[in-house]
Amino acid sequence: MPQEQSSAFAPDCLADASAPARQRPASAASGLTTETLRLWQAFSPLPPERRRWALSVGVVEARRAGDFHLGAGEVAVIVSGCLATEAAGSDLSAEILGPGHVVATGTGRSVAGQWITDGEIYRVALVDWLDRAGEAGMLHLLDAEDRRRARLERRLVCVGRHLATARVADLLLSIHRAAPRQDILLSQERIGDMLGLRRSTVNGSCRALEGAGGARTGRGKIRILDASGLTKTACGCHAAP
Repeated sequence: MPQEQSSAFAPDCLADASAPARQRPASAASGLTTETLRLWQAFSPLPPERRRWALSVGVVEARRAGDFHLGAGEVAVIVSGCLATEAAGSDLSAEILGPGHVVATGTGRSVAGQWITDGEIYRVALVDWLDRAGEAGMLHLLDAEDRRRARLERRLVCVGRHLATARVADLLLSIHRAAPRQDILLSQERIGDMLGLRRSTVNGSCRALEGAGGARTGRGKIRILDASGLTKTACGCHAAP
């Protein structure tokens, strides 16, 4: 597995672009990075000074597509890329998370998953988060937990209500929205594991999507041809906020 890379956020990183590279956020070659701006936006419910303090105690760690994620007792936020979390220790996908999504809210609940694309994740101990972000930070985490619960409830309803092709289209669309790129590096077998579908069912769904011009299946990858076309077919359960 590739070696992890991490970088601590300096409290002035959003104001001083002339600081040495080692004092800037991960991947910052010069000036302010888009990753930092997305993370800053993820904490938008917090007052600016609280956001700066929260960022000052966290680290950003680089991840590669295929890396596994496991965490508990921490606050974690996606900075870039796409992470699929697991449902109850199975291969089933619970959530498809992208930039700004809160992966963990500091509870003892273990969160496991796999990175669909390269990405970065912000991590900080709960005690440090609360010390810096205060009451506003706690409310932000509670709101994130409510959103997570709502997504899981939609996911449970989706399994029994929507057809396979709509679910496959929705999964592909949610990954594409989290980390926009033409090719999604997933096999049909992996998609079946994530959705609890047989490979033959996934194959039929992919053929239907290809026939409609939405996506084309290759060896170990799905190429997005028309995201708007996928939107018309997708059920919307995974791709919803």
